[in-house]
Amino acid sequence: MIKCPYCQAIHVDNTVFCGECGQYLLEGHDRSTDPIGIDVINWRGETVSDAGTARSPQLGTGPMSLGLKIGEGGREVEVILNKVILLGRVDPGAHIFPEIDLTDDGPSAQTVSRRHAGIFKQGTVVVVEDMGSINGTFVNGERLVPYLPETLGDGDVLQLGRLLIKVRLRAQ
Repeated sequence: MIKCPYCQAIHVDNTVFCGECGQYLLEGHDRSTDPIGIDVINWRGETVSDAGTARSPQLGTGPMSLGLKIGEGGREVEVILNKVILLGRVDPGAHIFPEIDLTDDGPSAQTVSRRHAGIFKQGTVVVVEDMGSINGTFVNGERLVPYLPETLGDGDVLQLGRLLIKVRLRAQ
């Protein structure tokens, strides 16, 4: 039998969620983000002046394509930017399934939160928003304020925790 650590309800072995309060019950499953010490959270990419980005904040009202080159492995992902694109790590136990799953993008991906950041169109510009992540989100070296959208341009470099991502934006 399993006893819920939150509400003390009793359940049969291998119950995933408490029927009373919804608490996750399976112990021994590492579901956390590797937190970085506050004194070592900083920008890992090139300095803003060296990045040589060609920002294009005014992109029009038509369909957009978002391309991401992720981490040291250089995995490339391209999606249509017609809704909020959530970046993070999958956690089936908590029903978290981001549109772009960064779980397997190397050791740096362990510093990415489950719901780390969202990218979406806001009027005629593309913006990125930190979703209250543990290790922060950076755009070209500038740390974002959580839940405050910041303009994202073609050629910008995102950093989620310690994971670097190169951004490409194109009109469809």
